[in-house]
Amino acid sequence: MQRASIIFLTVLFSVLSLSVYAKETVVATFYCEYCGMPFPSVRALTACRCARHPLGPNKGYHKVYEGAEKSQYTCKYCGFKFSSIRAMTACRCARHPNGANKGYHAPML
Repeated sequence: MQRASIIFLTVLFSVLSLSVYAKETVVATFYCEYCGMPFPSVRALTACRCARHPLGPNKGYHKVYEGAEKSQYTCKYCGFKFSSIRAMTACRCARHPNGANKGYHAPML
């Protein structure tokens, strides 16, 4: 009987430790405001140049999107809704401040 309880406690301990480990390994995702690419850390995001930087392709670094993850993202210039930041920043905006279709959509916070 004592051996069975020791085995039970060992199994219980290993299951609990796995669930704690699973909670610790949840990776936060950080997105670039200009291109919508996901990165595992802010350091990784800001270390690379952005292909959709406002100054031109690869002329500046990625910028951290400071808003929360949402089911839909709204453009701050025209109000169109998109399912992801990446889909939003892939299209040019008709109401961009630089002129019609002279810049990309930008996410509203």
